[in-house]
This record gives sequence, C-alpha cells and structure tokens, in this order.
Amino acid sequence: MNVGIIGFARSGKTTLFNAISGAHAAVGAFGSRDANIAVIKVPDERIDRLSEIFKPKKTTYAEFQFLDIAPNESDAEKKVLDSASLTTLKNSDALVHVVRAFENENVMHPAGSVDPVRDCGALEEELQLADLIVIERRVERLTKENRKDAEYEILKRCAAHIEEGKSLRSLELSAQEANEIAGYCFLSQKALMLVGNYGEESIGEDDPSGLAAYAAEHGFTLIGLCGEMELEIAELSEKDRQAFRDDLGLGEGSRMRFLHAAYDMLGLISFITAGEPEVRAWTIRKGTHAVDAAGVIHSDLQRGFIRAEVVGYDDFIAAGTMAKAKEQGHVSVEGKDYVVCDGDMLLIRFNV
Repeated sequence: MNVGIIGFARSGKTTLFNAISGAHAAVGAFGSRDANIAVIKVPDERIDRLSEIFKPKKTTYAEFQFLDIAPNESDAEKKVLDSASLTTLKNSDALVHVVRAFENENVMHPAGSVDPVRDCGALEEELQLADLIVIERRVERLTKENRKDAEYEILKRCAAHIEEGKSLRSLELSAQEANEIAGYCFLSQKALMLVGNYGEESIGEDDPSGLAAYAAEHGFTLIGLCGEMELEIAELSEKDRQAFRDDLGLGEGSRMRFLHAAYDMLGLISFITAGEPEVRAWTIRKGTHAVDAAGVIHSDLQRGFIRAEVVGYDDFIAAGTMAKAKEQGHVSVEGKDYVVCDGDMLLIRFNV
C-alpha cells in the first residue's frame, strides 16, 4: 500500500516520516523536489510465531510504502502542493495530513500563525480544486465530442459536489459509478487521516487547538503526537524505548499507532500463507473473496482457483500442527465466494 504524507512546510512532516520509518531524511528543507520514500514492514506477532513453527527459508511481512511529499515553498504561490506533488499523489492509496499544532517562535508557519483547523480546510480545498480542474477539462472535451454518456453525467455530479465545498470521498457512488471514474485517481476521493503534531505541553489534552473536534465533524481519523519526542524515542534501543514510553504514559509507539490507524482507515486485513518455503502476510481489503485473495498471491491462482483450505490463526496455534487442526475440525474447505477474515491461513488449490 502506498501512503502519501502531506502538510504545510515546517509542520513536522519529515520528522514524523523519520520517526515511523527509521529513515534519516533531512528535516527543514528538501534538497530536490523528489519525495522522501520509505518502505515499512508491518510488525506481526502471528508471522513471528509461525516462522518459529515452520522455520521457513523466507519470512515476509506486509509492507507499507510512505512518501513524504515536498511542500511548496514558493512565495509566488500560496498553495501547499505544486503540480509535481499533485501528480505524485495520484498513485497513493491514502493520504496523511500532518497538521502543525505546536508553537515555536523560531520556526515560522508559512501562513504567519499556527491554526490547525484553518490548515486542514486550506489543504482540503487544494485537493478539491485540483480534482475540479481535471473534471472541468474532461467535461469540456466530452462536450465538444458530443459524448453526454455515463462518464459525463458522473463527472458533472462530481463537479457540482466539489462546488458545494465538499470532497469527493463524501459523494455516494454505486460500485459501477466508482469504477467509471477510478482511473482519474481523484485526490479528494482518497481516504485521509490527520496527524496532529503537538508540542510536549499539549500531549494528553482533550482537544488542543480544536483539531479533535474538526476531525470528528468531518469523519477523519486523528492521531495526536509530538513529532520531536517520537523521533527521539525511535532512536533509542528497543528496551529503552518501551521503558521511556511507559515512564511518560505515552502508550503504544508512534509507528504501531500509525500503522494500525492506516489499516483501519483503508479497511485492510492480512491473511497468511505458511510452509517451509515461506511464511508470509498478504494485505487485502475487508470483504475480499477467496478467489480474489488468491489473485493477490498470483494471477494463476485466481484464474485456476478450485478451492481454499482455511484455518484461523488462533485455531492453528491451539492445535499445534495442521494435521491436528484438521482432526479437530478447524480446517474448512471454501469456494470462491468465501469472505477471507483477518488472520486466516489459506492453502489455495488451483489448476491452470
């Protein structure tokens, strides 16, 4: 999965990127317009345990790719994202807006003051405007070609929705309609999560700067943290890291909080394949059928799908071996329409 991290300059966006990824990207300025990129393996105790049991040649965790998008620093344009950044974000599955909620007189906000709710609204408007420009150009072309078909009608609805000040993620579309415009990769249609970057003094407050109320009103997931503190903790040894968090009452680490929230935001789960060659976690969306899950592994498995042998992770661990799991009736044989659950261990039978 590909997640784009966006935000105003000097919001602490790259600090967060470093804290969750373990990268050491330069903070404060981008040497080029290219995004900072990091691939993060998603920690999974189930994969660790299965690797101990099967002793595979290879262990593969689910992965997220994060892109830290360069903010626009041009004085001529007051926009957060330039055209190159908007193009890069088209390939993202979801967006994370890092919102500055800390005061620091030595680090000036581009807008001259710290106002998290204002920044959220401004960036939402930018995403909407970028989509509206694409829509209007396409509608104009379809009109010239006298093609007032399904695509035209849906795009007109999208334009009207944005003109009302609403993002496309709030526009109700049928599965067929959504598929009709999927190729546009509209930015305001992508799932979005807010990360409030607070000062140390604000951690633990109910609603610093009004950001929590804004997130609740608009249905956004919100994570609150102190980017500088999280980066300092991330650079400690694993043993000291947890002790430090416990002393400060910070709870779960920023990386795991971030990954869990991203999974929930995107509606993702993991299923597992396990054996001597490899123990591997595969990422799919909730509600995925067995035949489509097989296709995530390889297109041949989807094309030649016969059945899936399924056992839940907890049932397998309780039984100890696959043979005992079968004896105890925990292994089921499922067809194409079986809805895969989080933690299902699958063995796909196929014939091509």
